[in-house]
Amino acid sequence: MFEDTINYKEKSAKSKKGFLLYSPVREGYFFRIYDGENFKDYDLIAEEIEIKIIGKWVSLYESEEKNKLDFNSKALGRK
Repeated sequence: MFEDTINYKEKSAKSKKGFLLYSPVREGYFFRIYDGENFKDYDLIAEEIEIKIIGKWVSLYESEEKNKLDFNSKALGRK
């Protein structure tokens, strides 16, 4: 495990609501928590994190070749 030299304050992430975002600039995903008009971004370091999808605008798509998570057909303007 990589140890950095920053002195962090630790607090539980349990029940925190945020968004998993992808950035082509960062070339990866990160977690964002909004607080009104402000937000904090968190780098994803853990390799496996349990998540629960609560958004109504996403669907799981399955096929023989691959599976994906994306916006639902209505959000994409397909229905």
